[in-house]
Amino acid sequence: MNARTLAAFLCLSSGLSGCVIEDNRYPGDVRMSWSFDGATCGQMRNIDGVDIYIDGEILEGDGKYPCSANGFDGIILHDFAPGTYSFTAEAVDYDGVAVYSYRGTFSVDGNTAVPVNFNTGRTGATSYAYVNWLFPTEAGSYYPSCQQAGVAYVDARVDDGAWARFNCNQGSQGRSVETPEIAPGQHYLEIVGVDAYERPLYYYGGGFTSQAGIPASITANTWAIGGAAVGWQLYEGSTKLNCGQAGVSEVGINFQDIHTSEWVYGEAGQWFSCNESPAVFEFLRPGEYFVSLQANGTGGRRYISPRGADMLSLRVYAHDFPSAAEAAIAPLDRVQ
Repeated sequence: MNARTLAAFLCLSSGLSGCVIEDNRYPGDVRMSWSFDGATCGQMRNIDGVDIYIDGEILEGDGKYPCSANGFDGIILHDFAPGTYSFTAEAVDYDGVAVYSYRGTFSVDGNTAVPVNFNTGRTGATSYAYVNWLFPTEAGSYYPSCQQAGVAYVDARVDDGAWARFNCNQGSQGRSVETPEIAPGQHYLEIVGVDAYERPLYYYGGGFTSQAGIPASITANTWAIGGAAVGWQLYEGSTKLNCGQAGVSEVGINFQDIHTSEWVYGEAGQWFSCNESPAVFEFLRPGEYFVSLQANGTGGRRYISPRGADMLSLRVYAHDFPSAAEAAIAPLDRVQ
């Protein structure tokens, strides 16, 4: 029973002859439902709840409601007296900060439905995504927090765009961060978790699909990463060559998982300027790898690293990143 219903009840129960109430309208419940320019609460990963303020009314729980409860994006408010009400709705994040706001009115004459659309500022012609991240855990145990995983910051980018840095907690423990606006279609997301000393610890890379006006929701299940450093020396027979003498401008490197035979960088490999030796890698899964190198020189010359039993192999350890000074050096022998 709200204030208006209570006043009418007290007037009727007082027995005063001067208390006359004539109102052909009916009290009712208010069914508020909300959306975000067509998106649902499930798609708005950065929204935790909706706070409702109705002028002159006191609401249960101070008007603070979850964004979605029992599959319903909204709330039913009971027993409102007939009349017109002004209200404000605020969609809040996991820190209780208002992200979107809506101001409106509704009238009660029996039960009434009140749709609320939070204007997100999206044009509808573009898309975007909400991203949160998880760190590896043992089977049957909870995912570690940022602090437990030793991650201070998370760097993220879409489609080889500029890296954006977030405090780890911004996208963890139920929170999400938002990508810039992107065109509808296929995209590729990369996440790197780094510690307070700027060392990369975890990585995620994966594709997702976005739709116009509807945010995608992505949980990045990161994996532990380690590094490797690989250098090269060009040879013609037993004679060492520099890049200019060999006519080589670029060197291609690839890692083959010893146990699965899968190539880390597909068929093409990663290519580096010949003078960049050694090359440093930071986003490798822990494990054992064969390392393959190749290069093409002027005049149809070709150079490859040893194959078979003589092929360079190395082990990558989680959170271990060898420096250039610790690089393994592979010979690149001229084969034609």
